[in-house]
Amino acid sequence: MSLLEVRELHVWFDLQEGRELHAVQGVSFGLDAGERFGLVGESGCGKTTTILGLMGLLPPTASVAGEVLVGGESILAGGESSVRSHRWNDIAMIFQGAMNALNPVKKVLWQIVEPMELHGIADGTQARRMAGDLLEMVGIPASAGERYPHEFSGGMRQRAAIAMALACQPKILLADEPTTALDVMVQAQILELLVGLSNDLGLALVLVTHDLPVVAQVCERAAVMYAGEIVEEGPTEALYHAPRHPYTRLLFAATPDLYGDEAVVSIPGAPPRLDRAIEGCAFRPRCDSSLDRCESEHPEFRAMGAGHRAACHLNDLPGEERAAREGARRAGSAAPAATPGGGAP
Repeated sequence: MSLLEVRELHVWFDLQEGRELHAVQGVSFGLDAGERFGLVGESGCGKTTTILGLMGLLPPTASVAGEVLVGGESILAGGESSVRSHRWNDIAMIFQGAMNALNPVKKVLWQIVEPMELHGIADGTQARRMAGDLLEMVGIPASAGERYPHEFSGGMRQRAAIAMALACQPKILLADEPTTALDVMVQAQILELLVGLSNDLGLALVLVTHDLPVVAQVCERAAVMYAGEIVEEGPTEALYHAPRHPYTRLLFAATPDLYGDEAVVSIPGAPPRLDRAIEGCAFRPRCDSSLDRCESEHPEFRAMGAGHRAACHLNDLPGEERAAREGARRAGSAAPAATPGGGAP
């Protein structure tokens, strides 16, 4: 049994005139103790909404359906009272942008002590000592806890946010773009810290990012999200060397490679609006390998190998035909990307 199991998670928001925006559509994945899992995709694909949904931290306009199990126990079934007993104790989150996550008028040490006292982990002198130990663990002197967030550098604030997330000794850590707005050297330090904490404390880590090299560096497995759905999931090595969805391949092609000579190619267009019904494959208008059936048939999520799954009609083609299409595309003679009005020729 996985430590964290997300089963058919749906999130939608109520809009004006009775309309809905279906931001997350049937997302499922599992996570073992100590495992590092990446959630990848462009902005607007539903990554952050997914992890906020399984934490029970979405606004009142959002509705959530599906199951989230921690250690086999459903944490959403009983509403806020149920999820609150697990939040921070079993599953904690590092929010995107530490300056927004920290209270600007409270000292850093107090902000780490507060969740300990609220959840009955420790109080008083013991809580302050434990908070100081956490600061030391993430590379900040305990004495610096008497400062305010604005007195910290960006990297120190992010380390403080990690210490706060660890205050109640959770088993699962959700990191939402934890290196955003940090310079390259600090990014590397934060990622090294997260990997070290995962190894030393046995933390299961979900890393939300659009940075594929980061996922390849940090995570054993990853899922690629598009238009609110997971379109491919598997070992990071398989996603890199043998992607089975065009979106995954194009994401890697759009990422600079310092050690190769491949040109960086941007993905044309933008993700679709999710307040409108989508016919067929959501990625079809931007795909360089679409089929006629992609216009009307939604692809099924199918196994591609050990722990590797993808949702693409190309995987239904015989191996020889798929290889021929891939060869033609590489040679520059593949069909152009389909337009919203029809399938590829």
